Amino acid sequence: MKRLSIATPALIHLFAAAHAAVVVVSRIFDYVDDVPLTVLTLSMILIISVRRNLRAEFVAALSLICIFVAYLFGIFGAQVIRQVIGEGMLAPVITTVAVTECVGWLTFLFARSRGSQSAGRASWSPSMRQIVGIVAAILVFRIFYTTLFNSPYFERGVYYEFHRLLSNTLALLTMLCGNIIFVNVRSRMLRQRGLRLVGSALFSLGFSLLLTAAVYYGLPQGNGAVLAARPFFRLYTIVLLVDIVVYAMLQLVVYVIGSELELRAERGKKHRAQFHYERLKQQINPHFLFNSLNILDYLVQEHETQRASAFIHKLADTYRYMLRKEEEQLVPLAEEVEFARKYIDLLQERFTVGFHVDIRIPPEAMRRHVVPCSLQLLIENATKHNVVSPEQPLHIVIEAAGDRLTVSNNLQLRMNVPASTGVGLRNIRQQYLDLAGRSIVVEQGDAGFRVQLPLL
Repeated sequence: MKRLSIATPALIHLFAAAHAAVVVVSRIFDYVDDVPLTVLTLSMILIISVRRNLRAEFVAALSLICIFVAYLFGIFGAQVIRQVIGEGMLAPVITTVAVTECVGWLTFLFARSRGSQSAGRASWSPSMRQIVGIVAAILVFRIFYTTLFNSPYFERGVYYEFHRLLSNTLALLTMLCGNIIFVNVRSRMLRQRGLRLVGSALFSLGFSLLLTAAVYYGLPQGNGAVLAARPFFRLYTIVLLVDIVVYAMLQLVVYVIGSELELRAERGKKHRAQFHYERLKQQINPHFLFNSLNILDYLVQEHETQRASAFIHKLADTYRYMLRKEEEQLVPLAEEVEFARKYIDLLQERFTVGFHVDIRIPPEAMRRHVVPCSLQLLIENATKHNVVSPEQPLHIVIEAAGDRLTVSNNLQLRMNVPASTGVGLRNIRQQYLDLAGRSIVVEQGDAGFRVQLPLL
């Protein structure tokens, strides 16, 4: 039996229709619709999140923020629409459909921007206990504050207390900065999940109490208010709720940044693996190996024992460097240039005439870093794709200026060489993008070819 699959946009529309149906039914039977609407909204957020493999922390923070925003916009939106079309059932239906569509699409766009986080620690394979725990906690939280807001405890409504908080710039800035500091400190000092939850709860309760005092007494100017328990704790309820939402938003930002760093690290590992594979193929490149053996055979036949011995040592050093630097992301330019010189010496045994390399790198640039074997690859590409002969000498210039290392050569392409796949340059470019967010520059003209590598 074929399983029915509904696209996420269609799913959002279905949930919006379900929200509208609940509103209509609740108005007909005079039933409070807070619980079923909240369950529907949470279900929509969870389904979208699970489809995109978002982490549990993402889902919890995102659900909390969306439920709170949906509540506020639902109340304000209904009031605005009633002023336009009058009282009746149509105003809450339009409001809940619009709010559901906004929440659904924002969740979908956010989840899609995160990509499919199926790699390593970023993947979410939640148990039923986790799902039920997240839904139950947010549902209880939603029912609690809506019931409280509609109770006689808030005799003047919640907007008066919200206005008092939003009018105090010092309290708002303190709330934002304090939560930023705590989010950073918590991630470093509280490693266990249980300690994090307890620490977060204690911080929100205590910090909100201080912020409430600042708003209640009108700090920093002061308003001469006299402490009264009921107004104070009514304001405290609003401050605590806003602080929880601000904290959730900052946690969401932290999770987004952490997820992005994890995804970038995974992409970096993948690209480095590809780069290492290409270098491994270069290490066992039969053409280079056969040419080296032919040169060595020639030196032996000509009884050039000293040259043959020097050639063997340089060839061994070349492969030793490749193997030793295989796992390193960056190497000092001085080491890379020394390796390139040995590789150039090997090539000069093959191209005895018509091959010239000019290295012009100031001493201060030698302390910078490059991707290992990148310089050798550019030299190899130059000899691979260009004619090298006494009649058509190949000139390679390696120079450094500013934060760039430039390798250029005159262009005299071979006729019988296969078309370049560009894999080597593509791998080097990706290495620099992963490590430093900077790309190489490749320029080709009628007479020359030039590649610029960032110096890190």
